[in-house]
Amino acid sequence: MSSSDGSTAQQRILLTQAEAGMVLAEPVESLKKAVLCMPGTTLRDDLIHRLMLLGIKRVVVRGNPSNSRPALSVEQREAQLEQRFSRVANRPLMKKLRDAIRPHLGDDLQ
Repeated sequence: MSSSDGSTAQQRILLTQAEAGMVLAEPVESLKKAVLCMPGTTLRDDLIHRLMLLGIKRVVVRGNPSNSRPALSVEQREAQLEQRFSRVANRPLMKKLRDAIRPHLGDDLQ
């Protein structure tokens, strides 16, 4: 994961883009500058959710996740959509949003 100059690749992403298994490259701090997570912490779904509740908007992760993802099938995208909305499945408005997204999951595959 190191570049030719010896530095490690990292990327600042929105917390909503974070996925379980990603590893933090920099500490996550609260609005009052208290360290919530140290570099090297592996993100889990419950941790991502807690950070969202604390108002964290962005994190810096190791690697370059936005450029390294393989193309997903429609079935894989459907499963991912369900997983992403699982935290808010009981909210009617979020259910409508999920249902509005579903028909477009394969738009870029055609």
